[in-house]
Amino acid sequence: MTMKMNRRQLILSSAALATVTALRNPAWADGHGARATGVPYSKKQQINNGEPIKLEYWEWSGQRADYQRKWAEAYMAMYPNVEIEVVLQPWDSYWPSLITNVPAGAGPAMWHMHASKQAEFCGGNLMDPIPASAADPAYLNANWAGFSEGAMACAGSGSIHTVPMGAMMPLLFINLEKWDAAGLTADDVPTTWDELRAVAARLTERDARGRITVAGLSMDGQEWLQNAVYQQGRYLFNADGSKVQVQNPEYRAALQFIADLVHEDKALDNEIASKRFDGFAAEQAAMYIGFSWIAGFLRANKPDMTWAAHLLPTPDGELSPAYGNIRFAIEAVVNPYVDDATKAVAWDFWHFNYSRDDVIVEDLALFNGFLPPYSKVLDDARVQADVLASTMSAAGGFGVVNDLPNVIRDEQLELVTAVVLGQGDLDALLQRSEAAQNARLAERDDWNIIERNYANHPLMIADQ
Repeated sequence: MTMKMNRRQLILSSAALATVTALRNPAWADGHGARATGVPYSKKQQINNGEPIKLEYWEWSGQRADYQRKWAEAYMAMYPNVEIEVVLQPWDSYWPSLITNVPAGAGPAMWHMHASKQAEFCGGNLMDPIPASAADPAYLNANWAGFSEGAMACAGSGSIHTVPMGAMMPLLFINLEKWDAAGLTADDVPTTWDELRAVAARLTERDARGRITVAGLSMDGQEWLQNAVYQQGRYLFNADGSKVQVQNPEYRAALQFIADLVHEDKALDNEIASKRFDGFAAEQAAMYIGFSWIAGFLRANKPDMTWAAHLLPTPDGELSPAYGNIRFAIEAVVNPYVDDATKAVAWDFWHFNYSRDDVIVEDLALFNGFLPPYSKVLDDARVQADVLASTMSAAGGFGVVNDLPNVIRDEQLELVTAVVLGQGDLDALLQRSEAAQNARLAERDDWNIIERNYANHPLMIADQ
């Protein structure tokens, strides 16, 4: 089946690019002159006085490690005295190892960072600020996404330590073979929550005993919750970010959708959902709601799978007051505790990579399923031809920028799991979760909650 673009999907024409460019003015504003970081990179006659030096660069994703090694090879070809080793580390031990080793000066020179860990690493002074020799903060603020919103800064300090890989938004992924088999067409692509439930029920497959073998819909429940609450005009936190907002009609409606999907429609299976995107990749779910980076995973690991990505359904099919969460994946940071020589080479390597448009477009953005975060590459032919980028562009101006603290994600996931398993009355679960989330929030003075910097803030519920 050839999927047609529905009424909320746009080919990335100049009009769609205008939507993207307006995502968060002036973060995506037009400008001319300097290279991507605002400081042109120039090859030096030698680095580290020509003396041998070795750097470790940590990563947890084998997919990203492939292009990072190519970066290292290109850099080492310029400076043969430098050795850069990209080291894969498992996610579970990655962060504890960094937190323990970096302050002791025993960690890697650089590592791939994750936005959800930013508050902890800012608070522990575990990332070196970007030096003026590598990037111009004013240029980044004017031409890159995420800076004017405060997503790249350490709360209260204004210091910046990294640049975004790209903007990622939640999407509805559809297995086209299962879609066809169910007799569905492009006209059936859901745009509302009710339509999503109906299609999910139709796509669900069961064995002779009635057990779900293919879930009509699967998702990361925490991500659904966050997006669904935003779509109704409700923020997750109060105005000063000190407490969560949980016991309200919008939060309840988001959870009721999941409860109905599981217990009434019987179109979502907890075991399959617990596998997250792996369940969709294994074709155990006909549809999956997740962030656009999943496209990069599917392209690399399931090249023969036929799928399409559409905008998320909303309560009424409209993008206003908000579409959902928009996040900025972030890349390499530099260890502040390594010796000055190692730090200088690490930042030069960082500068070499992030000053190159090809790296921003191909490696950081499109390969990973992101929209490029740098305004000057949005009219690149590669971006214009990317179907995923064109789909996200339609909703770019309605994305709420905020990356939740991990402790809040964990509590939200527990809440959704309790709803899926039917472990209590919904209102009682909401009350209990609000108390638990506030207790976790109180563990730190400032979590850099920036959701109210949303460009369309006036469209959200007033006085909340």
